[in-house]
Amino acid sequence: MPTRTELESMLTRLWSEKLNITPVGVEDDFFALGGDSLLAADLLMDLYERLGVEIDAAVLFLKPTIAELVDEVLAA
Repeated sequence: MPTRTELESMLTRLWSEKLNITPVGVEDDFFALGGDSLLAADLLMDLYERLGVEIDAAVLFLKPTIAELVDEVLAA
């Protein structure tokens, strides 16, 4: 599924950088694409640095798609 918002676009670019995979869709699972706990921590640190949003690591494990993560970022 293509991105619908600027936030989704930014997250797909970030995931693509971290996972070294293109394309990344908003319904793709971070861990199914090859992500692991170390990459997840790195990704969450980048989210904090770029957006000032602190997301608990458990959230990414429970909501491993960009479509799901966007809601958490917007709520933080």
